[in-house]
Amino acid sequence: MENTKLKNQHERLYYIDWLRVLAFGLLFIFHSARFFDDYGWHVKNDEHSMLANILVGFTHGWRMHLIFFISGVGTYFALKSRNGAFIKDRFTRLIVPYLFGVVLLVPPQKYYEFLYNNWFTGRFLEFIKGYPMGLMEHHPGISLEWTGHLGLHIWYLAFLFVMTLAYLPLVKAIAKPNFLRKSLTFFSRNFIGLFVFILPVILTEAWLRPTHGDYLSWADFFQYSMFFLVGYFFMVFDNYRSLVKKYTYLFLVLGAASSWYIFTHSLEINQGETMMTSIIHAGIRITSSYSWVLFFFGLSQRKLNFYHKHLSSLNNGILPFYILHQTVIILIGFYIVSFDLSILFKFLIILSTSLVSTILLYQAIKRNNVLRFVFGMKTPLKKKIS
Repeated sequence: MENTKLKNQHERLYYIDWLRVLAFGLLFIFHSARFFDDYGWHVKNDEHSMLANILVGFTHGWRMHLIFFISGVGTYFALKSRNGAFIKDRFTRLIVPYLFGVVLLVPPQKYYEFLYNNWFTGRFLEFIKGYPMGLMEHHPGISLEWTGHLGLHIWYLAFLFVMTLAYLPLVKAIAKPNFLRKSLTFFSRNFIGLFVFILPVILTEAWLRPTHGDYLSWADFFQYSMFFLVGYFFMVFDNYRSLVKKYTYLFLVLGAASSWYIFTHSLEINQGETMMTSIIHAGIRITSSYSWVLFFFGLSQRKLNFYHKHLSSLNNGILPFYILHQTVIILIGFYIVSFDLSILFKFLIILSTSLVSTILLYQAIKRNNVLRFVFGMKTPLKKKIS
């Protein structure tokens, strides 16, 4: 009877695995398009594309929010399975690959960025000699901005580790019959209750963003924290998941409407705005991100709750794919953007070749226990000889 219950629960949650795969898979498309938008990046194509602007601008409003939401879901299951070894597991799964990436995978990205901008013209080994000192030319101070300054795209790993430690007492507290648990249970009874989570982050955003507006500042940390916690809470309280599934397409309407408003209006949050204006702007932006995350979560419940023989393998490869993908994309894109080809053709070449290259690298990683360890994968148990 118990095994049947566990089996049913496992089948019911396949959609979470699919959502995780798709959310991280989106990063390949997102970063392959970064060569062609109007925003600053490591390497750029001479010609830019309005479609790239739309793709990057639209997904930037919710892609990392969705990933942190999924990370909150994953934290729920990790706490249940790891118990006493949870913090050790988080360190080996997040900080070890982060440090590995900082040392070996980030420098090539910076090298090609320097080549593209004509800031450096020598060979890679010559660049590496001055790279550590070059990092100190820009000093973010006591801030989580260091996670991106040192790790570029893998800042997420360090953010998630800090977030996990910071909120561990809170997520453990809801396991007890206290005021917090009773409050969350109460709010899970109706649609309006889903929006109580965004009120604190709207106020925090309006308060912090004017003075901490840089990328990966404390304002970003607290914004992503809300999505992380919501992901965790949704696993604890079934009613929240049921509400999101029920109102999936309403979140689509809210997301589309708020995104359109953001695209057609200037919603900056800076020191020149009044507090009320900042709260309104923050409210629209956070509502947009939140609505898209809940739409995709609800849609996955409706459409993706099924098993596939490759689903487990896809999930196992997510972390190495995430850690590798931007380095591979920049290395390939640096050469492709110099070709005399259309933007669409360049984009497709970068996307396809980087994906295939990452798959080939992953095949080597998963077969070596040392590489598995530094890429945050579980080391397979040695087979017992019978």
